[in-house]
Amino acid sequence: MSLLPLLGFPLEWAALSLLVAACLYWERAGLSGLGVEGCVLSGMAGMILGYEWTASYPAASAIAVGAAVLFAAAAGGALLRLRTDPAVGAFALSLVPACALTLMTRSGPYRLLNEVPAPGLIRGTALDGAAVEDLVLSPWLLAAPFLILLAAIVLLRTPFGLRLRAYGETPALASREHRSPGAYRIAGAAIGGFCAAAAAAILIRTHPDAPPLGLGLVALGCVIAGRWAFVPAILLAVGPAAIRTARPYVAGSTATEVAVDAAPFLLALIYLALLSRRSLRLTAPPRSRLDSDVL
Repeated sequence: MSLLPLLGFPLEWAALSLLVAACLYWERAGLSGLGVEGCVLSGMAGMILGYEWTASYPAASAIAVGAAVLFAAAAGGALLRLRTDPAVGAFALSLVPACALTLMTRSGPYRLLNEVPAPGLIRGTALDGAAVEDLVLSPWLLAAPFLILLAAIVLLRTPFGLRLRAYGETPALASREHRSPGAYRIAGAAIGGFCAAAAAAILIRTHPDAPPLGLGLVALGCVIAGRWAFVPAILLAVGPAAIRTARPYVAGSTATEVAVDAAPFLLALIYLALLSRRSLRLTAPPRSRLDSDVL
């Protein structure tokens, strides 16, 4: 049995970790992390079309970032303006890029998904064409740890992050400082969109035959199970990443392939059932002995 497919684990984990960071920004902004799925799919569509139009990977990457950030800003603005339920609204808006990407991949082929050698790697080194080139020559993978660290520092150690968390939880606080909480919350969603675009670039490189759907939901499950903290959520993402790495070993068996594709979602559900019961459970307020219902 070949061990080469295991080299894809760092790519899967890095992509899920970036999506975890994006979900944390959307959640802390008071918007639903379900919108991250729309960001990553918008980034994928933007990168595919950007490379088709420009034949330049840096330009395609810039278009992907722009598409993801634009979706984040537009979706966040719409949710705040319409005052709709964040979860329902974010999920509904994410269906638009999901349908667009599905129709795009069916109407192909596209150069980004079929070009040989595949674009997006650092060329001109002794490792060109080696089995480890995706690990050591991918600029997005090399940048992923620094992007996640920077995202954590901004959210947890800066005045912007403090205000974002405060306004996301209690927007009424902004009225005391004469600030606009909406601007902070949309900016937080846009930062999440940037992280999602980086994940989209890694995923397109890893799965050029069929860009994956639903990983934003898996990342959101890890975030909720990890109590909305960076390190626990990223560690929980190891499980889904490991399962997705095993996909090449079951190629050829349709039933097994479907089971492995569904396993990350089932694992996220198990995380929610076992690890998030206390954080999601509604606690009844203490009742006075003078309450008429008690008496």
